[in-house]
Amino acid sequence: MPIKKLFLCLCLVSASLQVATAQETPPAQQLTEQSADKPTEQAIDQRFLDPTFWSCIDGRPVLDNWQFADGEVRLFKPRGGGGSIVSEPLPANFDLTWEWKIEKRTNSGLKYRVGRFGKAMFNNGYLGVEYQIIDDAPDSQGKGSTASIYDLVPPAVEKKLNPLGQWNQARVIARGNHLQHFVNGELVTTSATIGPGWEKSIALSKFYGAKHFGTPKGGDRIMLTDHGGKVSYRGFRFVGVGPADDAALADGLSSGPFLGNGMRNSWADQSSIVVWTRTTKTAGMLTAGKEFVSLSSREAAALSKQSDPEKLLSRQLPEGADLEQMIGACPGAAGRVRLTYFPAKSRNQAKSTDWVETNAEQDFTAQWKLQGLRPGVQYALVAEVQSLDADRPSAILRGGFETAPAPSAERDVAFCVTTCHDFIRRDDGMKGHQIYPAMSKLRPNFVVHAGDIEYYDKPDPWAVTKDLMRFKWQRIFALPNNRDFYSKTTSYFIKDDHDTLKNDCWVGQTYGSVSFEEGVKLFNEEQFPSRAPRYQTVHWGKDLQIWILEGRDYRSPNDMPDGPEKSILGAEQKQWLFETLQQSKAKFKLVFSPTPIVGPDRANKRDNHANEIFAVEGQEIREFLGTLENVIVLCGDRHWQYASHNAQLDLWEFGCGPGSEKHQLGWKPGDQRPVHRFLRVKGGFLSGELRYPKGTGQPVLKLQHRTVQGDSVSEFEFGRKEQPQPSLPTDSQPPAAQVDGPQPTASDK
Repeated sequence: MPIKKLFLCLCLVSASLQVATAQETPPAQQLTEQSADKPTEQAIDQRFLDPTFWSCIDGRPVLDNWQFADGEVRLFKPRGGGGSIVSEPLPANFDLTWEWKIEKRTNSGLKYRVGRFGKAMFNNGYLGVEYQIIDDAPDSQGKGSTASIYDLVPPAVEKKLNPLGQWNQARVIARGNHLQHFVNGELVTTSATIGPGWEKSIALSKFYGAKHFGTPKGGDRIMLTDHGGKVSYRGFRFVGVGPADDAALADGLSSGPFLGNGMRNSWADQSSIVVWTRTTKTAGMLTAGKEFVSLSSREAAALSKQSDPEKLLSRQLPEGADLEQMIGACPGAAGRVRLTYFPAKSRNQAKSTDWVETNAEQDFTAQWKLQGLRPGVQYALVAEVQSLDADRPSAILRGGFETAPAPSAERDVAFCVTTCHDFIRRDDGMKGHQIYPAMSKLRPNFVVHAGDIEYYDKPDPWAVTKDLMRFKWQRIFALPNNRDFYSKTTSYFIKDDHDTLKNDCWVGQTYGSVSFEEGVKLFNEEQFPSRAPRYQTVHWGKDLQIWILEGRDYRSPNDMPDGPEKSILGAEQKQWLFETLQQSKAKFKLVFSPTPIVGPDRANKRDNHANEIFAVEGQEIREFLGTLENVIVLCGDRHWQYASHNAQLDLWEFGCGPGSEKHQLGWKPGDQRPVHRFLRVKGGFLSGELRYPKGTGQPVLKLQHRTVQGDSVSEFEFGRKEQPQPSLPTDSQPPAAQVDGPQPTASDK
């Protein structure tokens, strides 16, 4: 069959045959010449020849590098960049024909559906889909060749191009989610702008960070580009058309598997990171599902003493329902998944992992340790999933992470700390938690989730089986705010009691049908990025070093008599902590703990170093930390925000507070103790900034408690020569006793 005839046949194939590889073209239903027979607006051909119709990309009038004469628009003084011009807004659905001719070594093109996609996309400059016009061979079929959809879709057939200096005819039909490029009367490039094939093309292109790129929207423009060389245009005919009937694309939309839980990462250092994902039956959570049967705390306590998983599950489900029908459900599905990653500014360095097949035994999860990374680099991350019986993508997910800068680098660093989440106490509806958009605005280099990421031992459902525990993870990370934040942010996840088994748990205990050991394995090896051992220290540049502690896996039973042998950290982790802190030359040493070390805590609590029940080890750790300079503890677990200062040891601790305004509890507002330098019994998070003020040569660390909306309510600075007594916010009471010695500043904002 002749090539041309074969191609025309392929254009009629359903959009369900979207391509999976960079060399294939996502098909769309062919739009014929008759598709533009009924224009919705008058043709505006002559306006293309009017210089007032155009402007420079910075908004100024067109410069003298362009000529408008003799029915032509000529770029006769190419600037090799910066000389491009954009039109006034035009309909996003159109049929446009024109003629063009170029000289040797010219690189130009006509861009359409041009708009701005945010500061992260080329500093909010104009971007659009491009009909590439370039000096290349007629048989060139690369994604940067003439008539390609530049950097996204190559021509599918050999082109008929006239020699340099002679006129060629071009045509673009952009109608709904269909794009077509013609050259000299022949359709050569076509694409659908929805579906996993298009998403993959975007994810591996220079448009990686753009959302809804190529889809029609109000205010779109056309651009004539200047990337070097002389080019002339004439014969413009622009006809606005009605939106396409995209029903033909419906079959091309994926039926899964999807990546409804996004991606998570942890354990980042200068050269490696562990990335996690999960293949799902649906693209997101079930937002209108059934409610669980509510049980009182007393009923749940009785239920937790039983061990039959089926009975434990059925007791909480409505009659005839299963977990996939419950509100928030994001069930898993078997698939094949891999990652592609590259420095965000160097796509040519892209690497892909091997494919991993997911299965029910591991809750359809997959993870990889990426190694050989460069320090202090922002990486783009693309997850691609296929069904087990197909070799094309069924879903694409874009994310990213940042590696820690070299230990010798003087780099500004921003970070956030959070704790205490669950689905039932989220504060942004079915979006999730408000803190995630708030933290995103701060653009942290990393975030530490200091434990209690979910609560097995809280209702709807009480997670007394492994399936219910998995359900809770699936649900909370299908919330869009939560899922999207962790897909693109370097993170460190710490496990605590509620996301191991139950409140104040330890080895040997059970909760319903799940043992402590099974709970540990579920978190450590399945639902979060894995590492052995689960503690780590990382330099984030020369002057900031962090320690991530594990507070469950090595602890003694709470009911063991206190003494030198009783431990939360375990002998090996504690020795590592002391040795690495002693060896550190970082200006600021931040210890991230799932539970308090300084406190104070409530008298009835029984599982942290601020309680009497672990008093011996608590005092040992505090006394050791007090021998070192600029050690600061940042902890989770507590449902209020505080800053405490042990004056005798000059040791500071900051509690970040719960991640929701519905989750503050456990401390009486106004109950300000002598150790407190800040107290706020409300939800929010903690942020930190390491900066190098000009002219000082010395780093300064600023810590701030923030509301769930991101507003600062305290400010503490460490590292300045003069450190006055802190002032306190309006909802704090003055401490009962003053503390001698220099203090960091704190102010209410």
